[in-house]
Order: sequence, then C-alpha cells, then structure tokens
Amino acid sequence: MPNLAWEDPLPPRILIIDDNPSVHAAFDEILRRGPVNESLEKEEVFMFGAPHPLRAIKPAYQTAHALSGAEGVEKVRLAVAAGTPYPVAFVDIRMPGMDGVETIERVWELDFQIQTVICTAYADYRWEDLAKRLGQTDRLLVLKKPFHDIEVLQLASTLARKWTLARQAAIKMEQADRLVAQRTQKLLEIRRRENAQLPELDPAQATGVGAVDAAEPGGSGSPENDFPVLLLIEEISNLSPLIRPGLAGQYSVLEATGAAQGIAKAKENVPDLIVVDADDSKSDPMKLCATLKKGELTSHIPVILLATDGSDAHHVRALEAGADEFLAKPLRLPLLKAHLDNLLENRRKLHEHFQSLPSIQPRELATNHLDAEFLRRVVEIAENNLADYEFDVEKLARQMAVSRRQLFRKFKAVAGCTPNVFIRNLRLKRAAHLLRESNLTISEIIYNVGFVDLKHFRTIFRERFGVLPGEYQNPMKPSD
Repeated sequence: MPNLAWEDPLPPRILIIDDNPSVHAAFDEILRRGPVNESLEKEEVFMFGAPHPLRAIKPAYQTAHALSGAEGVEKVRLAVAAGTPYPVAFVDIRMPGMDGVETIERVWELDFQIQTVICTAYADYRWEDLAKRLGQTDRLLVLKKPFHDIEVLQLASTLARKWTLARQAAIKMEQADRLVAQRTQKLLEIRRRENAQLPELDPAQATGVGAVDAAEPGGSGSPENDFPVLLLIEEISNLSPLIRPGLAGQYSVLEATGAAQGIAKAKENVPDLIVVDADDSKSDPMKLCATLKKGELTSHIPVILLATDGSDAHHVRALEAGADEFLAKPLRLPLLKAHLDNLLENRRKLHEHFQSLPSIQPRELATNHLDAEFLRRVVEIAENNLADYEFDVEKLARQMAVSRRQLFRKFKAVAGCTPNVFIRNLRLKRAAHLLRESNLTISEIIYNVGFVDLKHFRTIFRERFGVLPGEYQNPMKPSD
C-alpha cells in the first residue's frame, strides 16, 4: 500500500517568472537556506550559551527561474509531463510579450493545482479585473512590490504546505476508491467463476446473449465481419450485381442509393473503402466525394470514383474533390479489386511502420487535418482520464459524441490499433515515465494511471517493456 504520510524528500520547488534578473537573485537570497557558519555558531555558544531550542530555522526551497512568460509556461509543461509539478509560482505582472495574467491563464491550463502569487508594483489590474479574467479562486494571491523577505517566506511556506496537504488528501481519497474497486473486482471475479460453471447455451437459443465479434463492436458474429467493409454508392443498382459476387469471400459489401443515403451509411458504419458510381448519380459526384472527405468520421476513408468519362479533365476534377482513385468504365472487376487491395495494403504498411517506432504519437498517423484533430481529441480525453480505472471505450465514445462502433472503426483505421489497446498502452507509457522521473512509489503510480491490480500491472508491464516495474524505475527511488 502507498505511504499515506507521503512527503517529498526534497525541498519544495518554487518557480520564479520575471523578466528582471535582479528579482531572481533576490528570490534566491530569500528562499534558499545558506550554509551554516560553524565558527560563528561556536562563538555564539561560548558567549551566550547553548542556542535556544525553539530558535526558528529558515526553511529551504529549490528555485527554478524563467525570464519570460513563455519560458515559464514551458517549464510548467515540462514539469507536469515529468510528474514533478511545481507547488508554487511567483509571477511578475509586467513582462514584455506575454504579461503575468496571460502567463497564469496558460499555466493553469497545464496545471490546475499550482499555487500562484502575482507580483506587482503597479495598478495595472484591480482585484475585480483579475477575478474577472482568472475567476474566483483560492489559488491566487497578490504580492505588492517592494516586498519584504518575511512576506515571501510566509507565502512560500503556506502555499507549499497547502499544495502538499491537497495532494496527500487526493491520494488518500484515490486509495479509498481503489480499495472499493479492488473489492468490487474480486466480487465480479467470483461471479464470473460461478457463471463459468453453468452449462453453455446453444447458440441457436441465445436472442440477447449471442456471440458478438470481439474485433468489431456491434458486429453480428458472422465471419463476414472479418472482411474489409466496402460501401458502394450508386443511384441505380447497376454495379452491385457485378461487384458483390465478384468480391464475395474477400470484402463485406454495403450498398447505398444516392448521395444522402451514402453519406448516412458512411457515417454510421465507417467502412474501410467507398466506391462511387459517378454516372447515374442525381447529385454532383465530386461534391459527394468532397463531403465525405470533410466529415470527421469519413475523412480517412479511401474513395474510388467510377465514370464513363475517362478524360484527363474529369480525372483531375475527381482528384481535386479528394478521390483517392479514378477508374474509367466499363468496369473491370480485377482492376477494381487490385486498386482496393492496394489502398488497404498501403494503410497496413503505414501502420506497421509507425508502430515499429518507439516514440510515435497517434496524432502523427493522420494524413489530413481532420484526422489529426480527431486523434488530438482522443489523446486529450484519454490522458485526462488515465487515473480513472473505469475509463474505457464506452466513456471515450460518449465524450467524443460518437457511437462505440464508430469510434472503434475510425480509430483503428487511422491509428492501426483498437481504442482499448491504445488506452492501455497510454497508461503503461505514463507509468514508465513516472517510474523514471517521479518520486512516487510503484503502488502510487499504478493507482495514478488507472490500474487496480498490482499483479496484473506487473505482468503487462513486463510484456511491454521486458522488465518488471521495480527493475525499470530509477534505482535511487524508493520502491514498495
């Protein structure tokens, strides 16, 4: 179990953000404890006797410095990413470029727990104006210049202690939640073992308990769900009788009549590929293609346009509308199949390449700005919920305002893995970072990244990194 009386063994870290180097020197002189003069101490004892047992000893702090608001924001970002956030920041209100108020706004976006003191000698902002911009908060105090040493020391001491107590309270509350979760998990495990002893149902007798394809949420369980999904959009079913049997056993073919139904089915099913018959469409096929490429759920899907007009001008228009391929009719099925296979193979190779790189981020897999924004939102939501052991694909889908099926198919097509695998890997990466860079124990770390079973965590951590967490962490850090 984590140590409930956890204290950072190092002095509190205070960040000073000010464009004046002399101010930084002043803060260093105030906040850093100087070396003890042993000779002077002995002389005082000889002349005045033993030192008073209640004599106050000046506390010591680690100071970090930033000469601009932008530099201060970056230092906070790096500290949060490393799992070693600053408890307190002193911020000058007047700085060139990014002033103190904007600096605090951006710092709080990165770290909502940091205690902040804004330093000012001017009437640039009234308290009412500060409250309007920064909100009513207990994280902000004002220090008027010129300030006295004792004011700085009192603020640093009080706010650092407040930050530490808040962190300890959060850890205790989280531990209580984890204990409840562990007990709930044990009860569920007992229930699963009991259910496993019941006789298996005949699949024909199951309406609401039938098997669901594990690789594709919402699937019917049919082997057809293992095939890439192709959506064929045409006004009149001229090509369907040729394409459907010709691709049987290799592709799962969906059909849509007209542009409106085609767009609706594309959003609902998020197919792997789309083929549009541009000849008999009542709407502009180029507009349909452009609409598909502008949709968040469909922007990544390769589109093949088919048309009798095989001129270069028509070909150019199709590519300008976002089509990935353009094929002139009459349709030759082997050629269509070759293009379909090639588009899927290119995506597969792209996924394999990026997954072989140790530090790749899912956002970097995007081939257009819509996919990049989609993945950015996924990453942001997942990172903000890593400590929630109940956070899963269902919750992620709700926050993304899409269905579980839509999220699964979109994410897997763009990132090359399922959302569940991604969330687990993100938790493991965060845990590995905290093991190396933070002062937390292994138990504290696994709770902070959303795991509740230490044994399970150790198993999957070793599968991912080849060593146990205790072997991976900094040897100078305390273990459980």
